Amino acid sequence: MDPREAFQILQPASIAVARDHSVDSVRALCHAIEQVLAAEKNSQIDVGSSCISQMKEYLVFPLFIILKSGKKLSWTMQEELVRCMLIVLRQSDIDDFSFFQNIFTELFILLTNKSDPQKGNNLSEECKQLVLTTITTVIHHSTDKVLEKIISNDFRPQLGHAVFVCLKLAQEEKNRNLRIEAIVCLSALGQKKFFTNISEAKQDNLSSTFTNFLPGIVTGLAKIANGDEKQGHKITCAAIDAWVYFVVLVMRDDFLKEKVSNLEENETVTELRNKLFKVENLNNKTKNSTEKKSKFYIPGPDEESSSKLPSVDINRKWVHETAGKLIILIQSMIKLVNHSHWKVRLSLIQFAEKLICRCHRSLTGAVVLALQVIITLRSDDIVDVGTSAQNSLLSVMNVIGYENQRSSIQKGMYELLEEHVYALCTQLPTIFKQEDDYKTLTSVRQLLGCLEVLGVRISKLMTWPTHSLRLLRSLRYGLALDVGDSDLLLERTSAEDPFSVLTIKPSLGRSFKYFQDIRIFESIASSCKLIGYHCDITVVSDLCLELLQESQSRKEALIVFTLILQGRDKSKCKDTDGDSMSLVENEKVVQSILDVLISLEIFDVPLSVITGKASSRIQEDQITVDTLVPVNRQENISVDMVKSNIVLVANALNLISAASLMIGKDFEIFLSTILCSVMEKAGESNVLISFTGHNTLAAIAKACEFGDVAQLIEKSVHHYWYPLSMKLKRLLQYPSAPLVLQVCLEYANIDVIAFTEELVQDVLISLDSYHSEQALPLLRVLLVYIMAVIRYEAKSTVTEVHGGTEVKSVGEGGSVSVTVDENSKSEGLAFFLRDYHAKQLQVKENLEKEEKEEPLEEGDIARGFSKGEGENKGDDVVEVSQPEENKTEAPMYVKHVVEVLEKCSHLLYVQDRKLKLLILEVIRAGSDALAKWENERLPVFHKLWKPLVLRLKDVDFIVMMRSFDVLTVMAVSSGDFLRRRIVKEIFPVIFSFLKSQGSVSLSKTKDSGYYMTAGYRAQHSVLKHLPNLLKALNLGVLETSELLNAMMIYLDTRQPQKLLDSAIVVFKKVVKTHPQHVWLVLAYQQPPVRILPPSPCLGAVHIRSMPRVQLPDEIVELYRQLS
Repeated sequence: MDPREAFQILQPASIAVARDHSVDSVRALCHAIEQVLAAEKNSQIDVGSSCISQMKEYLVFPLFIILKSGKKLSWTMQEELVRCMLIVLRQSDIDDFSFFQNIFTELFILLTNKSDPQKGNNLSEECKQLVLTTITTVIHHSTDKVLEKIISNDFRPQLGHAVFVCLKLAQEEKNRNLRIEAIVCLSALGQKKFFTNISEAKQDNLSSTFTNFLPGIVTGLAKIANGDEKQGHKITCAAIDAWVYFVVLVMRDDFLKEKVSNLEENETVTELRNKLFKVENLNNKTKNSTEKKSKFYIPGPDEESSSKLPSVDINRKWVHETAGKLIILIQSMIKLVNHSHWKVRLSLIQFAEKLICRCHRSLTGAVVLALQVIITLRSDDIVDVGTSAQNSLLSVMNVIGYENQRSSIQKGMYELLEEHVYALCTQLPTIFKQEDDYKTLTSVRQLLGCLEVLGVRISKLMTWPTHSLRLLRSLRYGLALDVGDSDLLLERTSAEDPFSVLTIKPSLGRSFKYFQDIRIFESIASSCKLIGYHCDITVVSDLCLELLQESQSRKEALIVFTLILQGRDKSKCKDTDGDSMSLVENEKVVQSILDVLISLEIFDVPLSVITGKASSRIQEDQITVDTLVPVNRQENISVDMVKSNIVLVANALNLISAASLMIGKDFEIFLSTILCSVMEKAGESNVLISFTGHNTLAAIAKACEFGDVAQLIEKSVHHYWYPLSMKLKRLLQYPSAPLVLQVCLEYANIDVIAFTEELVQDVLISLDSYHSEQALPLLRVLLVYIMAVIRYEAKSTVTEVHGGTEVKSVGEGGSVSVTVDENSKSEGLAFFLRDYHAKQLQVKENLEKEEKEEPLEEGDIARGFSKGEGENKGDDVVEVSQPEENKTEAPMYVKHVVEVLEKCSHLLYVQDRKLKLLILEVIRAGSDALAKWENERLPVFHKLWKPLVLRLKDVDFIVMMRSFDVLTVMAVSSGDFLRRRIVKEIFPVIFSFLKSQGSVSLSKTKDSGYYMTAGYRAQHSVLKHLPNLLKALNLGVLETSELLNAMMIYLDTRQPQKLLDSAIVVFKKVVKTHPQHVWLVLAYQQPPVRILPPSPCLGAVHIRSMPRVQLPDEIVELYRQLS
């Protein structure tokens, strides 16, 4: 745009401002300026070539007239004047210092109270912010010539006042944007934007000027930075950036080394040097002359007026004194590493990096403090902060760590870091105990960062026993465990599948007393791993073993030792030097660990509050306990002690895992020492110990390069088979021996491990000898054995289905063997029906024989079923005959199952509830295991019948429920063999129970708490299992009638919903076989009805019913369908 055209637009508005002194005229001028700028924007004219820049003095002059008029201006007028001036100056280059000085002076006069310069003027916050923005703009648009005069001695009084005003506004104002603008303006006064672009001489001149203002600036900015977090992170970040800029500006090494020689020397060393070279007098004279000039000297008229303000004499004493005061402020600033906002922490990283890289000689004492900030924030949760800290650490190490000419600095830095580690070790216990999680996390991360920077020098750190023990004890103290969690006492139930994978909550056994944040534990773990990786493992292990001797904190010492050994994990560590992963040393360490664990009897600590009872029948040299698992030979033990022992055993198992992974395949030489103990703990009923034991076995299998735990157990049979066999024969002396066999059975297959049969036989012999005290653990082992048999049988069944099944059928001509293929389904079905018919005749014959004759002995029953004798009672009867040589001999594991069930028939008479439930579970599993072995199954069912019926009549509802469940399984698997007994002996008991309990559950609601009782759960269990039982039995008319009468009380809408739904399922099951009986029973619950016969010869039927229950809609609809 042509300047003349611009002048024609701007002249009327400028004259109007000078004439009217009104807000509207100022706004009109602003509008005219913006109109010119818009036209220039379309023409793409630079700032320096703008018409506004050429006419800046003309445009600002009327604004100056109003400001200098002395009239009291309104806030709106002041704002418009400053805004108009800001628009002009943004488009101008200021090359006239007098013009700059006029603007600078008037704007700060506007901010200052004329009567009291120490106070601010009464302006609106918007106006103050505009004034500060305008000052910043003026400085940024000034030329180099003007900037040089800003830092000259003549302008220093005005500059100092400007610094004071900016600091005052930044500290006292409440508006956040205004405070930030004040800090930005202060940075502009220090020419922060131009510092890197000006010459070294101008940089030194700028540093000399702001040396006079440094104390006030750093003190004020430190107060702002350490203010309340409510002030906002932007203010804090701006204060940190400005603070470090002015400190680096004045205290940078490049500037001070020109003023002071041997900058890094101590003040005492310098004084001695001066005395040696006799220069002390000269320095004193210079100092005295300076003091005289600054205090008493009166300048002449020809001297510069700036001499009225004394300049700081930059000497060694001033540097040391200033550095000492700055370090105090730095200590307050680094507390911001705990700030909640990540941008503040990011600014603090730049703060620390600049101090180290630019001022590591002048601020030697601040190097460790700044490095501490970087190290702490390396592990920050925010990725940007952690990455920035890592990059800053690399920059710092490049500056002072790896240059040959600065090796002394590097050495000094490492020594300071070591001292800081010692100081942290002393402070950590107090920090853990008194501080919150965030401050604790900061301290732990500082320790971790120091150890990471020290690297291989950690080994030197750990050579001093006093310091190293202090470090390990502080880590152990921080890992103090809280064993108050009741879940530590959780145990696996006998009904739980022993082959299922255990899952526990991650915090079980790892709840810490002094912190909750998992990041603290991760930082401590990383510190321990660094110690293990860089230090001599023999030295560290000796220290850790010394800590293990202290009984008060043995659990925590095990954790620390485990984490240290994890740092030596062979699969993760790289053998960088020959001695770092010495096999001989590692084996010695592992041997020492195992010796200490065994000598301290950690695996023998009591794990239960049940105390041992002496028995007069046992000799004095024998050990008698009331229970086997958990073992407890100590009387009057508290629950808290049991929890502590559980965590202790779990931590010891974790230590063994770490030790095995440290030496890898070479751990095989220690299997004979420790494998049996680990397997024993893996079989414990306690959830935490069992879970940890299984993980330890997996770690050992991985370390020894076995495929899985099963292969480990199979390949390590020679390590534990003979000792285990001997222990099973002396069960009282070794009560936990069955647990080892239990773990073997959980992982190994029966068809692969032949030695299992002999060990199971030892267990059965022990069960005969110790059927009262030790029956519970022995039965648990046998339950696992039977479950393994079921798995094996299922696997063999699947194989037969895929490969073809051989079915043996007997016809009139004798024995015929036919192989049924998958493609010949019709032929297989015919053989199946034929064989089924023969078996039915056989069962019928034995039942009739049982009615006519006296009950046979158990051996006769077995022989009767094995021989398959029968009588011909018609043309359709097939004589079942099977040659003796064609009998299939039951394998040894089936015989073991039969023997187990026979022993259970005797043990069912015990009174212990827990033992009764476990026996019933064993019988149920054994019934499933013998599903394909009828000749062995039916005789043993005969032996189990009487004790099971007694258990069904037990007053304990839980035992009764489990017994009915077992009887249902037996009935389903045996077909008609138990039908007559069930109808005669079981149904009366069940019907009586349902009638008595049905009246109790009537009208019960959830609010009454009845749903939590054993009686309610027993009813629900019986009703749930009845359909399966009815499916296996072919009930007659009388039995069906009794069943329906007993169930009728549950077809009431007042019954609990689950009981009602289960009863409806039973009725629908009976409808399929006896619809008439169901209709008749339901008809008696309807209103009285008269049924007319289809023939007049017959009389009418009157059903005089008396409804006693409120039938649900589903049953009413069923009655209608049957009608």
